[in-house]
Amino acid sequence: MRTMGYMPTEMELIEIIQQIKMKWGGHVDFDDFCELMGPRMLMETAHMVGLRELQCAFKQFDCNGDGRISFDELKESMKTLLGEKLKKGELEEILSDIDLNGDGTVDFDEFVMMLLAR
Repeated sequence: MRTMGYMPTEMELIEIIQQIKMKWGGHVDFDDFCELMGPRMLMETAHMVGLRELQCAFKQFDCNGDGRISFDELKESMKTLLGEKLKKGELEEILSDIDLNGDGTVDFDEFVMMLLAR
């Protein structure tokens, strides 16, 4: 964690260890580590220069500016920004992987989490 620039307090470490024991039985693979550290790193790095670039990238996908990327916006963005014309099932799978809270859209935090996990 410190290698990534995150300096946890002793209490945070105890909380993280308890979470690992309860959620993953005491063992963490890379994906679990990303899930665990993503929100912490987001808060820790919010002041960094890269935040503006992340917000600009998010706005490219959020065509109507409502703060959420819908299925239709994802479909259009994949085609226009990335040159990828994907099938409905592929887009639904991508959306479900990124949509952590299950509301059918991708908000900024979920967008950043997706980028941190890759």
